[in-house]
Amino acid sequence: MKFSSVKRRGFNVLSSLLAVTFAAVGLAVASSSSVAMAASGNSLVIGSAVAPPSLDPTSNASAAIDEVFDYNVYQHLVELDPKGQVIPVLATGYKVATDGLTYTFTLRSGVVFSNGDPLTAADVVYSLKRAVDPKSGYPYQSLVADVSSVSSPDNSTVVVTLSHPDNQFLYNLAAYSNGIVLDPTQVANIATNPVGTGPYMYQSQISNYNVVLVANPKYWGTKPALSTVTWRYFASASTMDSALQSGQIQVIDNLDNSQNVSLFKHNSAFKVVHGPTNGKIDLTINNKSGPLKKLKVRQAISYAIDKKAILKTVGAGYGTVIGSDQVPGDPWYTPSVNRIYSYNVKKAKKLLAQAGYKHGFSLVLTLPPYGYATQAGPLIQAELAAVGVRVTIKNIAWALWISKVFEGHQYQLTIIDQVEARDIGEYGDCTYYFNYAGCKAVGTLMAAATTATTSAKEISLFRAVVHKITADAANLWLYNPDQLTVADSNVVGLPGSGLTESFNVSYVSIGGSVPAQAAAEGFSS
Repeated sequence: MKFSSVKRRGFNVLSSLLAVTFAAVGLAVASSSSVAMAASGNSLVIGSAVAPPSLDPTSNASAAIDEVFDYNVYQHLVELDPKGQVIPVLATGYKVATDGLTYTFTLRSGVVFSNGDPLTAADVVYSLKRAVDPKSGYPYQSLVADVSSVSSPDNSTVVVTLSHPDNQFLYNLAAYSNGIVLDPTQVANIATNPVGTGPYMYQSQISNYNVVLVANPKYWGTKPALSTVTWRYFASASTMDSALQSGQIQVIDNLDNSQNVSLFKHNSAFKVVHGPTNGKIDLTINNKSGPLKKLKVRQAISYAIDKKAILKTVGAGYGTVIGSDQVPGDPWYTPSVNRIYSYNVKKAKKLLAQAGYKHGFSLVLTLPPYGYATQAGPLIQAELAAVGVRVTIKNIAWALWISKVFEGHQYQLTIIDQVEARDIGEYGDCTYYFNYAGCKAVGTLMAAATTATTSAKEISLFRAVVHKITADAANLWLYNPDQLTVADSNVVGLPGSGLTESFNVSYVSIGGSVPAQAAAEGFSS
């Protein structure tokens, strides 16, 4: 985690992930040609809700770009497997100096880009220097701001030197687009014809309708089982569900409405693959608005909400109740924190009375137009009413949410999925829309964590942040939602979680089996 990165979190990716709007596509019943494609044993059609606004992951933070192109077309020195672990890919291994400042990567031999250009150490140096260069405009550039030099003493080695220790450097290199390795001769065409070293290569796009990848015949690793992978984009969850049921598509990458899993989970023709994400669905609190300034009021709200009921109703039970800005995959995850504000109406009423609001007060809950928010909103409204807090729900368009809530801080309560990994540093940003009074103290802890020379010290400092923001009831963290992937029952090799922004299809096949190593990394059988 880099403290300097907090400003880009939550807006760049969160807005890019959710802000894309697009025309309705497809019919509930597929055309004969679509069914033929979906039914082919050598091609796959994936249904998805958000189309990429660009093909260039180095200039746009949209997760919809990374879903298709990262790990499938582009690769990194190291990547994340579905279990969230850092694994070598274009590097066969790496060494970290005892002072935490120097990372030495050994490059994999025999790798070529899809256009036939050989991968060289110079290409890796170019790619990392481009990511660091402020003029390049990488959306995650701040995550590599502590890189002081990149060099290649020989054609099989790349050395990265940091200005100070950063125990999250490898994770950041693996998880975000600043880590992709580019062919320097093709960068001019990156927005129209992506070229990488991955198992698939770009073929075509129809804006807001589909993106087509085809197998890369020059791929250095195990050859992909599919000749073609197509992402199809749907404006409506019901239309996408119908497309899977009718055979128009074979996979839904992540159900837009978790409740719809009931359409598939008891049908042997389909399988449900689910696993954790990095998301935190929060009841976000403006800590500077009226009664919400008072700690006891925020604590009362935390006690008044039955998180388990919300997870069961909104998330269909797929996820984990959380009590702070942490998810099970975080190295500093502290499960005991999740029980601090257990549902307790009596305690909520007592705290409100102690805060001077024995007879309650009124609040406005501003909701963006996303299912988890609009479904959870009325439940929270009812639960707060039970302790005397009268909530008015205000539904607004996403663009207005960005301008009024996120940028303008003009809200009292809202519900949002903070989708980015390890984003706890937001609580150290005093300009962030939480208006959290403890931001300076968190900033000090984050700065110390960033420069910690050992992982143990870093983790202890992150846990100190977790305990502080929880004690301060800075927000009400509801649950960490699972990614819910639904597919034809004979599709194997799907990623078993949403811990990466890539929907990695490297091991997907129709029938067959998953390599043992891939299964160990979290790809489904």
